Amino acid sequence: HQASSVVCCRNVSSNSSKSKLPDTSLFVPVSLKTDTLDDGSVGAELTQPLDKSELLKMLNRFYKRKEMQKLAADQGLDACLFHQTFVSFRKYVLEMTSLPADLHIILNDICCGAGHTDDIYPYFLRHAKQIFPMLDCMDDLRKISDLRVPANWYPEARAIQRKVIFHAGPTNSGKTYHAIQRYLAAQSGVYCGPLKLLAHEIFEKSNSASVPCDLVTGEERTFVDPEGRAAGHVACTIEMC
Repeated sequence: HQASSVVCCRNVSSNSSKSKLPDTSLFVPVSLKTDTLDDGSVGAELTQPLDKSELLKMLNRFYKRKEMQKLAADQGLDACLFHQTFVSFRKYVLEMTSLPADLHIILNDICCGAGHTDDIYPYFLRHAKQIFPMLDCMDDLRKISDLRVPANWYPEARAIQRKVIFHAGPTNSGKTYHAIQRYLAAQSGVYCGPLKLLAHEIFEKSNSASVPCDLVTGEERTFVDPEGRAAGHVACTIEMC
């Protein structure tokens, strides 16, 4: 029999190396006032009052334009944010007593056939950044929400030269006992326990041995010092260290 070998290959999508896009469904738009502007109805005085029905048709055409959706996506507006921005922008345009002069003139030109629907885009994008201010800092949001490499979070702390002692042994060999004795003898120390009960036990044992120790858990924070100054030792649950 001839020996045969089988090589299994797995294709890895190139998209796996890209950073995960933020969940924009959590973004809440900022409400904008629809009061009259300080400059009054300058746009209407320079052109003419806008027909609301024509405006609605024009805005709907803009919304359906794939090119506009693509341009918006390049600015961080995915389908969800694009739709929310459009709803807000439409309400702003239709309900505002007097629009900014530049926007009023552009809308009037489009209604009169002297402009293109795409001319709305700069004002649409400006509106998007007003109701979603986070669009200007999306890169920073991606960085601070990227939890894939925790080793890179604290570069200064990781640069410190440390001595780590790993104490291993079978059950009831005195691992915890010897660790606590070293903890009490040290100038400062932190005990991290998986349970509040264990942290509280070390808290009491340390203070009973005349070693000032604070207690920090998810439910309470107890300082031995009456003035609230931190002690050299602290017993805490693991999530609080």
